[in-house]
Amino acid sequence: MTTTYDPTTIVSSLAPFRELPDWLAAGMDSRRVSEGLERQVPELRDGRFRLLECTPDQLRAKGDEWLGRYTLSVAEPGGERREVVLVGNLWPPGREPSDPTDEPSGVAGFGEPGWRCALADPRLDLRLQTVDDALPALPRLADPVTAAKLLEPVLRTAGYADAEITSCDPAVVRYKPASRCTVVVGLTFADGAARPVPPERVVLKTHHGEKGEAAWDAMVALWQHPAPWSHAVRLAEPLAYLADERILVQGPVPGDLLLKDLARVAIADGGVGLLGRFRSELSATAKGIAAVHTSGVTYGPTDTIEDELDKVREVVDRLATSAPELAEAAQPLVGCLAGLARETDPDPLVPCHHDFRPAQVLLDGAGVSFVDFDGACMGEPALDLGRFRAKLRDTGISALGPDAPGAVEGTERNLGLLDDLCETFLTDYQQHAAVSRERVLLWETCDLLTSLLHAWTKVLLPRVEARLALLVHQLETGGLLDHG
Repeated sequence: MTTTYDPTTIVSSLAPFRELPDWLAAGMDSRRVSEGLERQVPELRDGRFRLLECTPDQLRAKGDEWLGRYTLSVAEPGGERREVVLVGNLWPPGREPSDPTDEPSGVAGFGEPGWRCALADPRLDLRLQTVDDALPALPRLADPVTAAKLLEPVLRTAGYADAEITSCDPAVVRYKPASRCTVVVGLTFADGAARPVPPERVVLKTHHGEKGEAAWDAMVALWQHPAPWSHAVRLAEPLAYLADERILVQGPVPGDLLLKDLARVAIADGGVGLLGRFRSELSATAKGIAAVHTSGVTYGPTDTIEDELDKVREVVDRLATSAPELAEAAQPLVGCLAGLARETDPDPLVPCHHDFRPAQVLLDGAGVSFVDFDGACMGEPALDLGRFRAKLRDTGISALGPDAPGAVEGTERNLGLLDDLCETFLTDYQQHAAVSRERVLLWETCDLLTSLLHAWTKVLLPRVEARLALLVHQLETGGLLDHG
């Protein structure tokens, strides 16, 4: 016997998620952080240094702490411009930071190793960051000399036996502090020295944790059996995984445009031409992920909707240490999703990308490429499809900024357009592989809830209202609760 779920009750319970509390929003307010620093830091207060710009890079919940990172641009006493990176903790009400009336501790001056400071508003304890301890390999990857020394033996072992690097140009293209970094390296080689010819670009990744190893295992498994997928999608060639240093080395894939970026432009434009191109690329993406799913390979751990709901509960519990009202607010929807997970049967396990989204699809006019298999696992196909649809909705709802002309009307139009695009994607997939629609809706709704939670844990102020609107729209019109 199935349970009946009331959409009105579930939606109304989500109201506390609508707005972040002031103490938390303050940690991502560049003006308030700047003013706090100028009040508290003697060198800024007396004009020895001038604070030109303060950029809150990130603020996120880790355990029961809120960890922040801020990039400052300052003018030194001689007028030279300098970048200073500060990291630290934001303290919620009821948890006392260091005495905010104290001057910066120790003998270190502003911007010097060992410098620390406590602010009263926002309630921040800050210190100077000199290196990213979570990514010890990063300096080696970003330096041309050390990157070349790393890559030459890797390429030779990977089958390019005579590779002799003559120039190396690494560029950091994606950096998430304390988590991961991607470096694209341009290479040139001695003339005629290598057969086969090695790639002129390689991609280096380093992670905090074991995601690089998971990506390596998945890429190797797929490259060993290319026939089922190579007609539909391009995947990066796995070149090496250096376990001791947590460095993944892979070849390039074609493409200079992300599907995510095309989605933003096409949805904001709304014209037949761009939307037609996007629909074509969306169809190719559906065919490509179906080819991966039906490739027959096996890799990584298994991820289930029950595992995903456990992660949701963990995030809610973390948030509830600072905002207790969120635990009760999330419970009706989490309980509903858990009940539907028990009452619907999953499809058989397939090899999944796991983090599949428009940002992981590269376009070059002749096909699609998939990147970033960092979370690769075995799972039901609805995992990838539901997550992709949820991320497409998130991309689409933000295609018009809140201050753009017609933004309110644009949001309403986008919701309907996104429904259509998501249905097209699912229909196109089903032309190549089977999947349960009910399970896709289940995973999609779970991911929309997760995205809302992460708008809180990452203090993404502009995204909170939009992500709540997406989740409410899904609950009211998506059809998931019709199966209860």
